[in-house]
This record gives sequence, structure tokens and C-alpha cells, in this order.
Amino acid sequence: VRDYWLNMISSKDNPEAEIICTINDFHKFIGPRIRNQIQAITKKRKKELNHICDECKQNKELEAAHIKGNSRKDIINNLLINFMIDRERQLIRVNLKEFERLFIESHKPIDKYFRFLCSECHVKYDKD
Repeated sequence: VRDYWLNMISSKDNPEAEIICTINDFHKFIGPRIRNQIQAITKKRKKELNHICDECKQNKELEAAHIKGNSRKDIINNLLINFMIDRERQLIRVNLKEFERLFIESHKPIDKYFRFLCSECHVKYDKD
């Protein structure tokens, strides 16, 4: 893939993974993995809420809905600005471990970034 490669930089004391790619490629290749990290965090919160929907107050299986204006893609894009190495080509150089830490931290406190909704309420919320 053009402008995309993974570079492993390792030393005995500090193994690091770094990626140089376009922002679009970052979303395509890295986005799904970091989404899984957030799902692990939201799973705990759903349990704490006893699976009660924020909107209809029914006890149902909950989904984590990003609060409008704080979508996963928006959060990623805001963080990636700090890793830009070529604005014209939208090329970034990202330390993956550092990005993951920043991405998780950028979702705290969790109730500021998510609503916990049943499927029906989530669909309605996204339409409005």
C-alpha cells in the first residue's frame, strides 16, 4: 500500500512500534484495533449500569454511542494532528503505543464521551 509501512524500532530497553502512513490508511488499518480497546472499557461501564438504557431506562443489551461531536473518527483525527509530518499528503508518523495511550485517555471520563443505549435508542440517537 502506497505510503504505508510498519517500522519496528527495537532496543533492549524500549521496544516501540511506529507507523508512517496517510490519515486514511491509519483509519483503515489501525482504527479497528483501537476500537476494540475502547469496547473493553465500555463493557465494564455497561455492567456498572446494570444494562439500563440511558434513554428509555429499560433493562436491555447496551451499546456505547459516542456523544455527538466526539465520534471515534473525530477523536482520532484530533490526536493525529500532533503526528503530522506532511500536511499536503496528510502523512503522519505515529508511535502506536503512545497513540493508544492518548486515545484511551481521550475517552475519559467515559460518561463525557459515551451514552449507553439499547439498540433502538442508539439508532434514534444517531438519526437525530
